[in-house]
Amino acid sequence: MSTGTLMPATTPAPDPVAPPRLRHAAALGVPLLAVFVGLAVGAVLILLAGGDPGQAYATMLNAALGGDTQLGRLLTGMTPLVLMGLGYAIAYRTGFITIGAQGHYDVGAITAAAVVLSMPLGTGWVAIPVVAVTAAAAGACIGGIAGVLKARLGVNEIISSLMLNYLVFYALAWAVRKPLANPNGFTPESERIPDWAVLATIPGTRIHIGVFVAVAAVPLVWWLMRSTRFGFASQIVGESPTVAAANGISVGRTIVTSALVSGALGGIAGAIMLVGSEFRLSLAVSSGIGFTAIVVALLGRRNPFGIVLAAALVSGLTLGSQAVQRTQEIPASIGTVVQAVMILTVLLANRFVERAR
Repeated sequence: MSTGTLMPATTPAPDPVAPPRLRHAAALGVPLLAVFVGLAVGAVLILLAGGDPGQAYATMLNAALGGDTQLGRLLTGMTPLVLMGLGYAIAYRTGFITIGAQGHYDVGAITAAAVVLSMPLGTGWVAIPVVAVTAAAAGACIGGIAGVLKARLGVNEIISSLMLNYLVFYALAWAVRKPLANPNGFTPESERIPDWAVLATIPGTRIHIGVFVAVAAVPLVWWLMRSTRFGFASQIVGESPTVAAANGISVGRTIVTSALVSGALGGIAGAIMLVGSEFRLSLAVSSGIGFTAIVVALLGRRNPFGIVLAAALVSGLTLGSQAVQRTQEIPASIGTVVQAVMILTVLLANRFVERAR
């Protein structure tokens, strides 16, 4: 199939196309505007809470980048956000508007715990590859269910993926109370995973090798979206399923593929969290990070490299808000409000850009 010969069966009225200069300005200017507006609103809220915005933001910056320990926490906190943000970017490119990354993440963590705790001692050298593959497969299965429902039955993916999130959460609640429960514990959680299954870290830091998995995934997803048949098909399906179908592109298969890849990335993110940071399965796993990844994907404008920057910003805001609450008694929820304002700014700015085309 040649991109140069792709034509719809019936030629629609041409849509206005934004000039390259406008597209580039929007790609850079919209996120910067969102950050500026979000931080400005945050400053007002800090003032209303009786704090000093300059001092509060300095504390936030120090909490994220003030030393090796802080940098390690930032990078490990970014890792699942980057992986799930990439998953959202792939799905949204196809027009598959899922919100199911939390379910993918949870099932990845459940699978990782079940696999590691069932392995015999002395199998550490195979633990990580097996955990990665099984967690990716579990996440892909959950993502694929929503994809098939969308492709075959026309079920709204927002509703189906949300319901799957709840189903996986209840599976998590059952797992930590029954098959994976710690026999010596009094709270719903699993045993601690053995040391041989813990991700290796850079000596002298808290940065585990899961960070490098996320780093490697960024150019891989960029290549997948920009230089492969699937990437081309997903763009056409996302822009116009009718045109895609008229030119021989399987809309259903493309949607299901994007759902599988998105789910697999979320499953890997959950596994990395378990064997790299938390070390035991508990209800705290389902903390809403999958919904935070939506913020990352939108703020990064669904661009793999933009997602990295957005994940750094969101993770830094989270760590910084916690530090400000400890040191200055300013509510940590201000960080969440700043994120919400940023997303609203992105959506409004995108709307104005579209009207300007």
